[in-house]
Amino acid sequence: MEENNLMQANMKCLEKRISQIHIRIDKYVNSAENSEKKIDDAFADLSASGETIAAVCKDGRNWYLNSRYDAARAAKIWADGLGEIHYKSIFVLGGLSNGMYAKALLKRMSSENILFIYEPCTEVFLQMSENVDMTDLFGDERVFLFVENINMDNFREYFKAIFKYELINYSQIVISPGYGRIFSRQLGDFNELCQKETNFIQGEKNTLVELGAEMVDNELHNMWSMVTASTIDCLQQHFYENHIDVENIPAIIVSAGPSLDKNIEDLKAAKGHSMIIAVDSAIRKMMTHNIMPDIIITIDSHKPLVLFEDERIKTIPMVVCGQTRCEIYKEQTGPIFVFADNMFTLRFYQNFNKTISTLETGGSVANNAYSLARFLGFKNIILVGQDLAFTDNRKHASDVYKEKEIGEDENEKYTYVEDMHGKPILTYTNFCIYKEWFEGEIKDHPECNVINATEGGANIKGAKNMKLQEALHIYADVHFDNSCLYNVPYAFSDDELGEVYESLNNMLGRCDELRGKFSQGIRNYMRFKELVTLGKSQTSEFRSIVSKLKEVNSLNQDELIIELLSMYSKADEYEVLNTMYDSDGNDAQNDSMKAANQGMELLSVYRDSVETVKNRITELIEYDVNQDVYEVTTYDISFVEK
Repeated sequence: MEENNLMQANMKCLEKRISQIHIRIDKYVNSAENSEKKIDDAFADLSASGETIAAVCKDGRNWYLNSRYDAARAAKIWADGLGEIHYKSIFVLGGLSNGMYAKALLKRMSSENILFIYEPCTEVFLQMSENVDMTDLFGDERVFLFVENINMDNFREYFKAIFKYELINYSQIVISPGYGRIFSRQLGDFNELCQKETNFIQGEKNTLVELGAEMVDNELHNMWSMVTASTIDCLQQHFYENHIDVENIPAIIVSAGPSLDKNIEDLKAAKGHSMIIAVDSAIRKMMTHNIMPDIIITIDSHKPLVLFEDERIKTIPMVVCGQTRCEIYKEQTGPIFVFADNMFTLRFYQNFNKTISTLETGGSVANNAYSLARFLGFKNIILVGQDLAFTDNRKHASDVYKEKEIGEDENEKYTYVEDMHGKPILTYTNFCIYKEWFEGEIKDHPECNVINATEGGANIKGAKNMKLQEALHIYADVHFDNSCLYNVPYAFSDDELGEVYESLNNMLGRCDELRGKFSQGIRNYMRFKELVTLGKSQTSEFRSIVSKLKEVNSLNQDELIIELLSMYSKADEYEVLNTMYDSDGNDAQNDSMKAANQGMELLSVYRDSVETVKNRITELIEYDVNQDVYEVTTYDISFVEK
């Protein structure tokens, strides 16, 4: 791709934000499909006042995406019409055009505001990058740009990282003038994507409020089992060093949907020709039919233990995380592979210079199983039992749970989706989130060939629908030896386990220090309020108090234990965070008092949880010293099913 000077300058700014921007653009420009099937012919024009503006020729007509008279003035009027902007607002702007609408909006935003820009037309982006200096826009740290066919595969990742639950009510989607008429379909799809991601954040919040304490309880109970095991990163490296042919060997993800009854026997033909990843709910069904999965993944902090009663399960390699039910860990004798499901685990491993990755999820363990397959490099991924709907009015395959029938008492939990034949099928509303997550992943990662061999249930857009027998015939004409899942190196050596033990001992002492800091912080907030009431906010004492409060509040950014305190206190924490940024901006004293009250509440929440965390760490240390914590388990290869 030949570049003019403007294009080079613009790309230099973007390359810091968009990975491999030049390669992505070249791939688009040189694609025969794109060159032959261009629908929108974008071009640059001049307004009456001499500004370079964006336009699109579509259906024999020229459509302008900026004012043809005074584009800068029109952009300012548009931005001013958005009303008052909260200092924490996140804007999602549909339409880049020549950058003027974004620039006008940025002038009204604070340093804490964030602007996502979505450009639905790749040609508009290219034309404007060649003809308009947008270095100030592209270089602004508040701006995140996403362009169709260029970097939309990164959008969901950034959305999840930046949008927090407490900020959703301060965020909005706005559309640049002209885009609504020309790109209504693309903007409609984009709006739907944003809503899906927002729903996931809401669902994640609900889970943490309901199960946060249980999850962190498991985290601490499981700590020694985790550090004396391997990580999924160790497994990935082991696959690479042993030349496991993940390009051709298929990964089969077995879930417990009702359709599993139809093809459970067909799974036997997959043994030795694929890596079979079973989600926890499917294990019981598979054991009934004498099918040993190659690896199991279990995550839920309260998964029913009845699923793991079969003694054979204990020898099967298992993928887990900190919140996995601790009783399952304790019974496991086969290899364990750990991934990070929260910041505590991630940062704990990082403190020892250990790499541990996360697995993307849409809320279901099957989502994590898919992410595991992709993480390990598998290119052909076959879904089985992934109904995500009530096939034949049943929720799960037989032999899984004793469950009650679908009834009117749960009406508010139900909705309809399209099945594989285009007909409506009943499902849970949260199943829709899982389905949409799969669809987003398939779209974002076209290098993966996803086959839905469920033979029933909801239609997963982007996946190829196929019977399992046919899928195995096409993709499983290969050999897979599951002994590669055994004898994987551990994350920590025996010597390093002593350092881990010492670190936990230090955390006990740190609990007492933090309790004191939180109590002192509460007293400082009280004095802060007194000084504000007395009108002494310009005194040296006030400045000193503010400095101390900043110090205690900054603990949240780098204090490992606070991750645990936060999880134990999610319900109370969210209650505080819900109103954390409420402010009318017209009464500075009232806003200061409100912020102080919220700060005191949050510190009180953390202080009250310190004793719980301390007790759990004490129990962990005492238990595992008695269990000879420094002994690392080895595995007899005879456990491997041939």
